Amino acid sequence: MQMIAIDLGADSGRVVLGTLAGERLAMEVVHRFPNTPQQVAGHLRWNLDALWAGIRTGLRLAKQQAVSPIATIGIDTWGVDFGLVDAAGHLLDQPIHYRDERSHGMPEVVHGVVPREELFARTGTRSLVINTIFQLVALNRTNPELLRRSHRLLTIPDLLSCWLSGTQANEWSNAGTTGLTMAGKPQWDRRLIAQLGLPDQLFGEIVPSGADLGPLRDPVASELGFTERPRIIAPGCHDTASAVAAMPTSARGTAYISCGTWSLMGVLADQPATGPDALAADLSNEIAVDGRIRLLKNIMGLWVWQECRRDLLAEGTDLSDAALAGLAEATAPANGTLNIDDARLLTPSRAGDRMIDRIRALAAGRSLPATTPGEVFRRITEGLAAAYADCRIRLEEVTGHPITAISLMGGGCRNRLLCQLTADACGVPVLAGPDEGTALGNLLVQARSMGLVDDAGMARISAASSELATFTPSEQLHHQAQ
Repeated sequence: MQMIAIDLGADSGRVVLGTLAGERLAMEVVHRFPNTPQQVAGHLRWNLDALWAGIRTGLRLAKQQAVSPIATIGIDTWGVDFGLVDAAGHLLDQPIHYRDERSHGMPEVVHGVVPREELFARTGTRSLVINTIFQLVALNRTNPELLRRSHRLLTIPDLLSCWLSGTQANEWSNAGTTGLTMAGKPQWDRRLIAQLGLPDQLFGEIVPSGADLGPLRDPVASELGFTERPRIIAPGCHDTASAVAAMPTSARGTAYISCGTWSLMGVLADQPATGPDALAADLSNEIAVDGRIRLLKNIMGLWVWQECRRDLLAEGTDLSDAALAGLAEATAPANGTLNIDDARLLTPSRAGDRMIDRIRALAAGRSLPATTPGEVFRRITEGLAAAYADCRIRLEEVTGHPITAISLMGGGCRNRLLCQLTADACGVPVLAGPDEGTALGNLLVQARSMGLVDDAGMARISAASSELATFTPSEQLHHQAQ
């Protein structure tokens, strides 16, 4: 049976043709396309027209390469960002990027209405400036009329699924990133929405991961050559939810790191943690595809690496990620680490304020060498590993359960130095892979929605379908940790 996963990341999108045969799921990336934000009308915005064109091209190519009818299609993307649509699903304004500065200062505004502790207890969501709640409060201050004339708020994967299926719905795992849902429940916090003065009609039905949104719309099917219309499935529409669905192990005590533009590190739990200890640990309660809680922390991730690489390219140094990883591996470790979650690393490079210079300044503040490319990227990698080690401690303290292994998925699992330093810093084995875990999890949820696999079988299929590597803690470092 064949399915299509559409996986959009902060830098690029991919359309993946999946073929399920027994306990193996083969994947072929049939189309990759850039995701290039633009400065429009004073804000950094996503180019939805270009993304929609890339998706349609990928679907056409997947249809041409498929050897059997495509049964289902599912879309996952990043969280928090959204489009506002009319009753027909037409976009009313180009969505603004979460790294735009419009929401700066908004957490303090919201906490003046609903104190931070109460907000966390009700939503289970850490107050990050990028969250939908703060973006909406900012928009309500600058353009309330746009909110009033909008029919629905659709997060980015919900919006694109609507364009494919015609159905306006909010999938639970992505709705859970907005900061406007009740902790652990597929329900909007309507009282919170009213307290903030946001229009109630924006918030429609929340559906579970795996929900069938209907067949591919006739106009799109005709344009792309689908004579048999596949069903549009809402997978784990938040990319981390899909990635965690592809964890190749279900062993108790295993934490996950979905390492891409962001690093999301956490554990699966049966109930949300909304007490003062979880708040102090900077944890969030997000939703897994089976309705369990993904208790996790957002860590800056490979965004910093990607921005520094772009800075080097702009000055004429064109090195691949593999080459930069090799330089970092050949560079001596430093006596100390920089804070990879420093707020100064959130915004993109710009003239006179480059990411690579920010890294060098942070490193200099801690007397860490960061002059050469090898030193810069070694410092980034060490900073990530140190952040993972700190998160491991916080998760253990909040849950009361030891973490005995880490499943590291996504693009970061290709970086051998990052995997090894993570094992060393955390003092536990790291299982690296799958590198396309998000697309794999997306496809697995589609297969589950058709009754072809159950929750227990998803880990088996992921392990059988992936190239995995295990990194054990350095004996010397492990001995020192004892």
